[in-house]
Amino acid sequence: MPSPRLLLLVLLSSAAFACAGDPSPQSQASPTRAATPPTPAATASPAESTATPATMIDRTVTIAAVGDVMLARDLVSLMDEHGAFYPFALVADLLRDADLTIANLEGTFTERGDPVLDKPFTFRTPPRFADGLAEAGIDLVSLGNNHAADFGPESLVDTIAALERVGVAYAGAGPDEAAARRPAFLEANGLRIALLSYTDIPCATFAGEDTPGVAFADAEDIAADVRAARERADIVIVSLHAGIEYTDAPDVTQQEPARAAIDAGAALVLGHHSHTLQGWERYGEGLIVYSLGNFVFDLDEDDLEHLGPRAFESMVLSVTLSAQGVQDVTATPLFFDTRENRPRPATAEEAEAILRRLDQLNAIAGGP
Repeated sequence: MPSPRLLLLVLLSSAAFACAGDPSPQSQASPTRAATPPTPAATASPAESTATPATMIDRTVTIAAVGDVMLARDLVSLMDEHGAFYPFALVADLLRDADLTIANLEGTFTERGDPVLDKPFTFRTPPRFADGLAEAGIDLVSLGNNHAADFGPESLVDTIAALERVGVAYAGAGPDEAAARRPAFLEANGLRIALLSYTDIPCATFAGEDTPGVAFADAEDIAADVRAARERADIVIVSLHAGIEYTDAPDVTQQEPARAAIDAGAALVLGHHSHTLQGWERYGEGLIVYSLGNFVFDLDEDDLEHLGPRAFESMVLSVTLSAQGVQDVTATPLFFDTRENRPRPATAEEAEAILRRLDQLNAIAGGP
């Protein structure tokens, strides 16, 4: 199996951190190697793609994908002192180099509401700090997770308003089930990309027919949504928040909906919730990345001692796609700095360990 430290060519391609036992994450980051050269930033496009297959045949888009972004707890104090960009400052170049950057937003942008559900960890960040996402180059976030409505309907309303204010697109949550299952559409390099986002973590607030919340990860619904999105987009990406925390192997709750998405026409599935890296699987004509791990999280020395380095190992995954599917993949290793509470580029020794572990995780998952 090819090492993830090389460019991987892919032709034509349970309980939550907050439900079970969420440590206090910290990180620091700065790039160790860029995955792709800078390209024009993606922009939201409400119109249908007018490109024909003939004109799109040589077009590609590069996606930078990162894992969980949680900006609450000690990070609020750090952003008050240093600004909203602080958590991303050491790795932002890696995010900005892509045509489109996608992250999982683990928490709320709100100062209203009360904690909902009976779970030990809830995440809240003042809405003004949403500016850091845009400044870092994040274009799109998934909200289909177990923290998007931690403080009730008001917190979801405030989170969406904060994202819209700074121009960051979102998918996976809304005022009702139809809105939560609706894809976000963005355009880059003449290609129209759709993102869908879901979770099956029990301590999430799921949207109902007339009630706000997040999209539930039902395999049949995902397949139907992917097929519908594929009619309006050149490339469909699915974000999936599922699985068991701190495990190396994906379980059936990840595999079944992810494979259903690929079978229905998605090119790429981006997973998270385990708070550690998990491997990649070449399935059918698509690629499944079972977990991108933590990206920005409030982790400290106690967490490092308790959880070990796995929760601190991260990456920016650079995926090049065309209308025909995934073309190549590169992983740029990152590591959390507990002194500065933010991600930074991995040292040579850390990168070697992360890449070696990715080889092992890919073997478990059925690597590309």
